[in-house]
Amino acid sequence: MAPKKKATQGAKEPEVKKKKGGKKDASTANKPMETLGEEIREFYHIQIRDLEDRLARYQRKWDELAVQEKLFRQEFEQLANNKKEIVAFLKRTLNQRVDEITDLSEQLQSLQLAKEMEKDAFEAQLAQVRHEFQETKDQLTTENITLGGKLAALEEFRLQKEELTEKFVSLEDQLRKQEGEYKDYVYNLEKKSVLDKDRLRKEIIQRVNLVATEFRKVATNQMWDTTKRAIMENNTVTLQLSKISRQGMQLLQENEQLKGTQDKLCKQLDLLENTQKVMARHSRGHHKVILMLTEKCREQQQGRAEAERLCLRLSQLEQSHGQLQHDHQALRSQRDQLNLQLERQQAKAERLQRELTEEQKVRASLETALAQATFFLQDILQMQSDEEGGDFDVVFQLQLKEMLQQLLTMLSSALVLSPQLAVCPRRKSQPHGPPKESQPSTQPPRMGSLPQQLSSNTPYQPGDLGLVPRRAHIPPNPEDLRLLSHTTRVGTFQLHSYPEIHTSGSPKRFKKFSLPEVSLLSK
Repeated sequence: MAPKKKATQGAKEPEVKKKKGGKKDASTANKPMETLGEEIREFYHIQIRDLEDRLARYQRKWDELAVQEKLFRQEFEQLANNKKEIVAFLKRTLNQRVDEITDLSEQLQSLQLAKEMEKDAFEAQLAQVRHEFQETKDQLTTENITLGGKLAALEEFRLQKEELTEKFVSLEDQLRKQEGEYKDYVYNLEKKSVLDKDRLRKEIIQRVNLVATEFRKVATNQMWDTTKRAIMENNTVTLQLSKISRQGMQLLQENEQLKGTQDKLCKQLDLLENTQKVMARHSRGHHKVILMLTEKCREQQQGRAEAERLCLRLSQLEQSHGQLQHDHQALRSQRDQLNLQLERQQAKAERLQRELTEEQKVRASLETALAQATFFLQDILQMQSDEEGGDFDVVFQLQLKEMLQQLLTMLSSALVLSPQLAVCPRRKSQPHGPPKESQPSTQPPRMGSLPQQLSSNTPYQPGDLGLVPRRAHIPPNPEDLRLLSHTTRVGTFQLHSYPEIHTSGSPKRFKKFSLPEVSLLSK
C-alpha cells in the first residue's frame, strides 16, 4: 500500500504547483498533459502487455524447467537407484570375493600346512626308504656274494655229483656185469665142479673098477706095482682135489670181496642219496631266498616308483600352489579395482547429491525471486489501475521506476545468488542505488527516458530474466515445445533508445516525448 501513498503525495504536489501557476498556466498545460498522459498510458499499456507476455514466457519457461527438473529428478532417482543397485551389487560381489579370498586363503594355508607336513613326512619316509634301500642293497649284495659262492660250490658239487653219478652208474653197470660174470663163473665152476666130480667119480669108479680089475689081474702078478701105482694116482687126484678146493676157496674169497665192495657201493649210494636230498633241500631254500630277494627287489622298485610319483605329485602341488598364489594376486587386484570403482561411484553419488542440494537451493531462491517479482508486478498493475482515472504525474513515474529498480535489484541479487545459471555470464550487473527522495520539489531531477534507463539497468537479454540457464546439451522436449506459442519459441523483444524527458515546474519545460518502439512478432 506504500506505492499508493506516494502516488497521492505526488498528485498533491502538481495541484499545488497548478494553484501557484495560476489559471493561465493550467489552461495552457491541460492539453500537453492530456496528450502526454495518453501517451504514457499507452506506453504503460504496451509495457504491461509486454510484461504479461514476459510473464507468460516465464511461465512457459517455468513449465519447461519443471519438465526438465522432473526429467532430471527421474534421471537422478534412476541414477540413485542404479547407484544403490551398483553399490549393493559391488558390496555383494566384494563380500563374495572377500569370502572366496578368505576361503582360498584358508585352503591355501591348509594346503601349505598339508604340503609342509606331507613334504616332511615324504622327506622322512624318503630318507628312511633310502636308508632301508641302502641297507637292503648292502645286505642283498653280501647275500648275492655269499649265494654266488654257494652257487659256485653247488655248481662244483653238481659237477662232482654228476661225475660221481656217472661213476656210480658205471660202477653199477660194472657191478652188474661182474655179478653176472661172477654168477656165470660160479655157475660154470659149480657146473664144472659137479661135472668134474661126476666125471672124477665116474673116472674113479672106472679106475677103481679098472684098478680093481687090474688089481685083480695084477694082484696075482704084481701086487706091489699096482698098489704103488694106485697110491701115486691117489696122490695126484688128492693134489688135484686140493688144487680145486683152493680155487673154490679163492673164488669164495673173491665172492666175499665182491660182496664187501657191493656193500660199500650201496653205502656210498645211500650217502650220495642223502647228500642229494640235503642238496635238494638247500637248493629249495636257496630258491626261496632268491624268490624272497626278487620280491624285495620288486617291492623296492615299487617303492622307488611310489617315491617318483610322490615327487611328481609334490611338483604338481607346487605348481597348483603357484597358480593359487597367482589367482590370489589377481583376485586381490580385482578387489582393489572394485574398491576404486566403489569409491568413484560413492564420490559421484556425493557429487550428484551436492548438485541436487544446490539445484534445490537455487530452485528455492528462484521460486522466492519469482514470487517477489510477481508481488511487485501485481503492485505495479494495481498502481496502474489506480492511476488510470487520474492525470499523469512524474512522481508516479519515479515511484514506478523505483519499484522497477527494486525488482531489477532483486532479480540481480537472484542472479548473483545463482551465477552458475546465468545465461549471459559475460555481462556484469551494475549496482543500482535507490532514487534520492531528498531533492527539493522546486527542482525535480533530470532523467532520461524510462525505457532507456530500464534498458541501461537491465543486465538481461530481451525476454529473459537470466534466472535459468539455457543448456545446449539438454534439448527441450518436442511435445512440450509444441504447446508453446510462436512468440515464445522465436520471438524477440527489442528496445531502442529514447530522447530524454526534462521536467520542470511549468508544463512549457516538457520536451517532445516519443513512445518506445516495440517490435513484436505476430503470434
